[in-house]
Amino acid sequence: MNTKIPLLAFVCLLLPVCNGGSDSNKLAEVHINQAIDILFVIDNGGDMAREQVQLGESIDEFLFELERNLSDDYHIAVITTGMESQFCPPCDATITKGCFNESGETGRFQDRLGKYQYTGGTPVYSSEYDQTCRVVDKLNKICLFDDVEKKGTLLVGDNGCGFEYSFAAMKMALGVHPDDYNSGFLRDEATLAVVVLSSEEDCGEVDEVYEFSADGGNICFFAAKGEGPEPGNSTYTPMTYHPGDPEQRPYELTTVEEYKTFLENLKGGKFGMIKFAAIVGVEHVNDLETTTIEYEWDEDRMRWMVVEACTTTGCTGDYCNVRPGTRYIQMAQLFGIGENGFIETICQMDYSDTMERLARFLSCPGRFLLEKDISDPQKSNLELNGQLIPRYSCTVENQLESCQYTDDPSCSAGTCVETWSYYYPSLAEPHGAVVFAEHFDACSYASGGVLRIDLAD
Repeated sequence: MNTKIPLLAFVCLLLPVCNGGSDSNKLAEVHINQAIDILFVIDNGGDMAREQVQLGESIDEFLFELERNLSDDYHIAVITTGMESQFCPPCDATITKGCFNESGETGRFQDRLGKYQYTGGTPVYSSEYDQTCRVVDKLNKICLFDDVEKKGTLLVGDNGCGFEYSFAAMKMALGVHPDDYNSGFLRDEATLAVVVLSSEEDCGEVDEVYEFSADGGNICFFAAKGEGPEPGNSTYTPMTYHPGDPEQRPYELTTVEEYKTFLENLKGGKFGMIKFAAIVGVEHVNDLETTTIEYEWDEDRMRWMVVEACTTTGCTGDYCNVRPGTRYIQMAQLFGIGENGFIETICQMDYSDTMERLARFLSCPGRFLLEKDISDPQKSNLELNGQLIPRYSCTVENQLESCQYTDDPSCSAGTCVETWSYYYPSLAEPHGAVVFAEHFDACSYASGGVLRIDLAD
């Protein structure tokens, strides 16, 4: 029986290597975990029909890339952002809109195969149950999205009640669910990844905001920012709680750090065993600090509105503008963008490229920690499992064309950049780290789940 080693578990080669023998240039072996459990947290608000279909239609690219790197050993489960609350009661004969559904909400794994049909431009949602689809693996991956029938568990519906409790639902799903609904998903030896798809802001825990406010889901943004505008006053006056709230709850939510700690504790705090990704409202993906919560007065509605973070190019009709997802961005930053954190904008008409990159992110480390310092990276040669890697290469996917220096004009396509960069030692990385350029897939050089890094001065 093979023992699976956690992602990013780095060990110094034994024998003469650690003692400075003739092979002392060998710096690390990276054991790439061959198993991963992936939880999709999907917003089921009224503006998410198009995004759910796009996710479904790009899931094949995601799975192909995942299977290429992970030998098919994955679990996937789907939940919504919905949590049952006083404002969001269970559905019944009289409450049919914006109500809590019995499947896929409050952290329960989705076992409904959803389907959208468009009538006059309006999506009509229907579903059928299949309990075998609660936990998906390589044998029943068609549960996620059947490209022929155009149905799957990724299509969670658009009848959500308007308060996106993504982190609370995640915590419920991965904790001890009261009715054991989610058994068979989490594995001790597997990396855990959480992927959020949402057009709104996370709203913390149930009862942290005043759901009965006329401001509706906007109050989640007020609480996330820690400050909201005074209702009905066109001159901006900051408020620290909603004046209509009889409990005068302050505008604050369970911190993102607390949710991060919850995730890390699931894996005993082992670095690299948790991945977090979010496809949400982002103003500039390459400059995440520009995505903030701001308000503007809407003269027609006579109320303050949250300023959109992005607009989907090519989108027509309603729901083309998306508001900022600042708490998701913060979570990804806490895990380290490009290391164990991933952010992309939801404002796209095609998620294929994003899903391919997401799969690579989940299945291959973004940062390779070393066991020994490098005195002069510019004079160093790097090998991966015996293959020499050029110091500079052209930015062309799936091709390694060497060049001589940054912006060397000799590239047949793309531009000349460093294939790998050395990050000097720090408290978190006592011997430094190697990070590869985006166009270069270092994990493709792995053999049997092991990548040996040899870097000689």
